[in-house]
Amino acid sequence: MTERIAIIGAGLAGLSAARALTAAGHTPVVFEKSRGLGGRLATRRTEFGPIDHGAPGIPESVPISGEAWPGADASMRQTGLPGVSALARKLSDGLEIRTQVEVQPLIRAGAAWALTDQAGASLGVFDRVLVTAPPVQAAALTAADAGLAAEVATAKMSPLWTLLLAFADPTGLEQEVLPLEGALSKAIPMLAKPGQTGLERWTVHASEAWSEANLELEKDDAAQALFDAFREQADVPGEPDYLAAHRWRYARVRTPLGRPFVANAEASLIAGGDWALGDLASHAIESGKAMAAHVLDAAG
Repeated sequence: MTERIAIIGAGLAGLSAARALTAAGHTPVVFEKSRGLGGRLATRRTEFGPIDHGAPGIPESVPISGEAWPGADASMRQTGLPGVSALARKLSDGLEIRTQVEVQPLIRAGAAWALTDQAGASLGVFDRVLVTAPPVQAAALTAADAGLAAEVATAKMSPLWTLLLAFADPTGLEQEVLPLEGALSKAIPMLAKPGQTGLERWTVHASEAWSEANLELEKDDAAQALFDAFREQADVPGEPDYLAAHRWRYARVRTPLGRPFVANAEASLIAGGDWALGDLASHAIESGKAMAAHVLDAAG
C-alpha cells in the first residue's frame, strides 16, 4: 500500500522532495501557506512589469531548465520568464499542491501524524511528514517531538529587506548589478536579465545589519529609507513610479544544521531545507532529495 505522505512548504526543498517521491510511485500532498510557490523564488507582478523581489536567480548547476544569465554572479546564473518564480512552477508540474493552507503544529496519531489548518479543520492523517519551513517555523510545527524540534532550532537564519522600484522614464543608470554599501548590499536591474523588456525595474537588497536593525519597520517607511539610500549612492534622478518594500524574515542561512535533514527514529517526521546545509538554492534541492531518499529507504 502506498504510504500517505505530506510535505509542508512548496519552496525548492519541498518541491524537490515531492518530485523525487512522485518519481518513485508515491503521491505526496504539498501544503503551502502562501498563494505562490517557490518561497524566495518570488516575482511581484506590477503594472510596470514583473520584479523579482527574492532570490534573483539560482546557480546554473541546479537541474532546472531556466533562462541562462551569463553575466551574473555564479550564484544566480539561471533565472526564469516572466520572472524567477517560473522556475518553481516548472518543478511543480504534476504535483498535488494545496496553497493558502497554513498547517498548525503536528499532532501524533498513533504511528502517524494528524494535520490541521489555521481554522482547525482536519487536513488528514499521514504516515510521514516532511517539514521544509524555515527553522523557527519548523521547530514550532514539530514541537510534538521535542528532540527533533530542538535539533531544528539550532539552525539560524537572517532577515532581509528588499526594495522594488520601477521608472516610467529611464534613469540613465547602467543596467547591470550594482554593488552597494552601508544600508544596502546590491541593486539588480530586471532589464539585465535574459528575455526582459519594457520599463526600467530594480530590486535593491538591504544589508544584513540594516535588515536586522529595522526588521519591524513599517513597509512604507522601509521603502522610503532604502530608496533614499539608493538614490544617494546611485545618483538616481527623480522619484520612482513604483516603490515598495518586502520583508523576508528568514532569508539567508546564518548557522546551518550541518547535515541534509533531521529525522525521528521511524522516519515518520523529517525536517530540512536550505537551512540544513547552506545558503544556496542547490542546498535546498540537495536537502529535499535527501529527505525523499530517506523516506524511500524507510519504506523499504
